[in-house]
Amino acid sequence: MADLGDRFAPRRGRPHGERKAEIDAVLAVRAGDRNAFGRLVALHQNRLFSLMTMMLRDAGVAEQITQDAFVRAFMHLHRYDEHRPFYPWLAAIAVRLGQSWFRSRARQTEREDAGADPEHAPAAEADPLDALITNQQSRDLWRAVTSLPGAQRAAVFLYYRQDMKLKDVATALGVTGGTVKTLLFRARQRLRGLIGPADGAESEE
Repeated sequence: MADLGDRFAPRRGRPHGERKAEIDAVLAVRAGDRNAFGRLVALHQNRLFSLMTMMLRDAGVAEQITQDAFVRAFMHLHRYDEHRPFYPWLAAIAVRLGQSWFRSRARQTEREDAGADPEHAPAAEADPLDALITNQQSRDLWRAVTSLPGAQRAAVFLYYRQDMKLKDVATALGVTGGTVKTLLFRARQRLRGLIGPADGAESEE
């Protein structure tokens, strides 16, 4: 069996034409063409929604946070360095919003649990990620990815599925490159335990 890293088979970087379209749109918005921001939304909304769905495991919340992230990006576009890729900067905004949602949900859950009746707990709902993963290559593997801890799950999705470089994943997650390597290493170890051993020894990058 091939190593888990090989099974993901990532590609790195985005097409040159997309990069030029990003810069042109950013400069147009800064020059006063507010409608040009729609080009950035069209370029990245599907990628960002997929990331948020993988991270949050709730399609409705993922859609709302994706929208909020674009609003924040528009409001703070003056802070964006156009010499760097746009998507990692945008993803960093979305990840922070997602983390805030997690914290808010945790506080709400604690309050609800304090007064909950364990004999009348609601039934678990179907995971909305099932539809997202159905047509993905190596379905069992990506189903296992959804069971990873949040930071590992986001790192794996950004690096392997969204083809981002380590430094860009670090930007998106707000951590160092070394932390990303550790997250990926631990994720591969956990996945190997979930879906079976792979040939060859795994060593930390």
